[in-house]
Amino acid sequence: FNMASKVVSLVGGTGQLGGMIGNAVLRRGATLRLLVRPGSVEKARGLQDQGAVVIEGDLSDKQALNKLCDGATTVISSLQGGSETIVDGQKGLFEIARDNNVSRFIPSSFSYNQDGVVMGMNPNTDLRKQFAAYAEAQKGSMQVNHIINGCFLDTGVLFGFLGAFDLTKNEAYVWGDGNTKMNFLTYEDTAEYAAEVALDDASDLQTNLQFAAETLTFHELVDATERARQQKLTITNLGTLEDLDALILKRQTEDPA
Repeated sequence: FNMASKVVSLVGGTGQLGGMIGNAVLRRGATLRLLVRPGSVEKARGLQDQGAVVIEGDLSDKQALNKLCDGATTVISSLQGGSETIVDGQKGLFEIARDNNVSRFIPSSFSYNQDGVVMGMNPNTDLRKQFAAYAEAQKGSMQVNHIINGCFLDTGVLFGFLGAFDLTKNEAYVWGDGNTKMNFLTYEDTAEYAAEVALDDASDLQTNLQFAAETLTFHELVDATERARQQKLTITNLGTLEDLDALILKRQTEDPA
């Protein structure tokens, strides 16, 4: 690649994954632009010190978005949030990127393969599927590439808020038989792949790009964790997958928001 000609514009660069993506882009020698809210500029200082160009503004600031996208080769979104961000906010960013003739747009997918997930089963997935359908219909000549990394393998995710493991109690929890293969990747490796895609000259990349460091069943993951920690885990089966579906429906009915 001719890195001197590459301009990557990143929204969400003050977050954990976004910051790693920014670092990965800069290490490859490309120009990095960041859209940063005025109150968050200090959070971007590390990337700015490495040469990133900071543009102050937010997703409602069309002037800032045009400045961000003008002359950019790729726009990356690593935003998190609800419908106002993942759908509405990304739509505004997407349209300005397309209208500025940006070659590639990488939305904030960064998750498991959502193709087979029925709308209504997972609110976060619903938002990303909704935006993906919009982007596919409205992309024009701009390429849209979703980074599909499976489950984040990092401690704070797989061994944190997802609730599959409680290492303080040496326990692991599973729905179903735990024999389904799942893809896993760390934040850092996901950022490296995102940078590679952002800087790729190819015009025929698949829309959904799947990456994985490990493909394991729940039980294989438990075995690997036990070996790494030299500590046995107690497995608790929480019910069948049908039980999980029923629980999700119950919670959605009780709290639709």
